Amino acid sequence: MTIHEVLATLKANLKQTDITLYPGANEQLIQQFEQEMNLVLPADFKVFYSFCNGFYSARDEFQMIALEEILDQKHELQPQQFYLAEVLIYCDVWEVELTNQPSGYRIHNMGVTLTDSLAAFLNRFLHAGVYQENGLYNWREEARPLRG
Repeated sequence: MTIHEVLATLKANLKQTDITLYPGANEQLIQQFEQEMNLVLPADFKVFYSFCNGFYSARDEFQMIALEEILDQKHELQPQQFYLAEVLIYCDVWEVELTNQPSGYRIHNMGVTLTDSLAAFLNRFLHAGVYQENGLYNWREEARPLRG
């Protein structure tokens, strides 16, 4: 599933969810983010943040973090890393690490690499949330044995 397909599914089903989309980021904000973070966002992240500058889900108290809020947290991670999502007001976070891999990044949670696809991350959340079977926490447990 591509990022465009996931966002189309999100948009089509928005009325049946508890998700509140934040207004999309304009090109100026995306460029400011890249400059202040000293990185270049992969294309799928630019598509996502142009569509919505993050969102909040009341069901799981989960948030895809807005660019401005990520900038407020930039000192907490290494260069080429940033927070992507959080749950329960930062009780747990998912971070992005930019890499030289074909996708250009990996998404981690608690030191476990989950995916190199923003579309897969969003799709998993949209279908199973954080805590449900096949949700984001379950994914971490599935991925743990795969660590090198």
